[in-house]
Amino acid sequence: MFRISEDTTHYHNRFVRRFPQHVAEKIAQANLEFNSYYFAGYSNGQLYLGNTTAPLQVMAWDAGLKKRTVHHIELIEKDLPFQSPRIRVDGNQFYVYEGSAPYIYRGTTKVWKAKRILQGGHYFSQLEPLDPEHLALRYVKDNGESLIGIVNLSDTTDVTYGPAVLQKQFDGIFDTDGSLHTDTEKKRLLYVYRYRNQYILANDQAKVLYRGNTIDTISTAQIEIIEVSGHKKKTFSKPPLIVNKSSAYFNGLLFVNSLLPGRYEDDDLWKTSSIVDVYDVASRTYRSSFTVADAGGKKMRSMFVVEGKLYALINNQLDCYRLREHLAQSRAASASQP
Repeated sequence: MFRISEDTTHYHNRFVRRFPQHVAEKIAQANLEFNSYYFAGYSNGQLYLGNTTAPLQVMAWDAGLKKRTVHHIELIEKDLPFQSPRIRVDGNQFYVYEGSAPYIYRGTTKVWKAKRILQGGHYFSQLEPLDPEHLALRYVKDNGESLIGIVNLSDTTDVTYGPAVLQKQFDGIFDTDGSLHTDTEKKRLLYVYRYRNQYILANDQAKVLYRGNTIDTISTAQIEIIEVSGHKKKTFSKPPLIVNKSSAYFNGLLFVNSLLPGRYEDDDLWKTSSIVDVYDVASRTYRSSFTVADAGGKKMRSMFVVEGKLYALINNQLDCYRLREHLAQSRAASASQP
């Protein structure tokens, strides 16, 4: 009966969530004073935050949110029209980039100085490091559609595109919107759609390995689009149905902040917290769910998972949750370790 129950939860009854007790425990909290911070990365026990209002400033926190350090990035070449630079930290390297320019700078966390390594070429909207010499990007084609590609930093004209990764349903713009993640150890790409119940795992050549599904049944994006008169731009004619608001990926596990209530769930639960669903990407199964409490009447806007902890940005607050062991890594990952 237990095996039948497991199979039902994993594959068939997709609207029923499991909420085991004490799987995520809040252990620390920090006041950021402003709500303009975003997750920039994690390295050597330090969690890094970027700030949209101070774009060349990086705030570093220790894993327990007890000590913070502020770094200021110096760009060696400054002859670009900067508007909204973003920062991404990976290992001992960091990147400053702006896909609408486009440009990419790279430097080390030892001195926090960055040199330009890419200028011009195709526009892009998201960037994730794949290894020290390759970046995964979500490019923007001339017609506005999104395209996943991998750029070789040794030769930035060498780009490997994955035209089969994102699948168009209506316009290839809004219906393929989502979040790009990478696994730098296994050199994998993971993309989570925002408006439908699918994620895609691809290799370091942008070749699709398989497509998985989240537990809801919204397989077609529930969006309606109109063209803005005189501007040749498209927008939503009404608010779209958001399926996966935000996501995080670490150690073979996918964490998704879903906005769709499941069967038997209390309305009060949704009024006071955000719901996080956890998936084992290797086995393509749903693990379980837990809640992240609201702060000051505001819900979590983004999350970051690393080394058994989930960090959540909620208004001007940074929270840290300790995850139980079964939510710290996938079964496949644990089985491969000595």
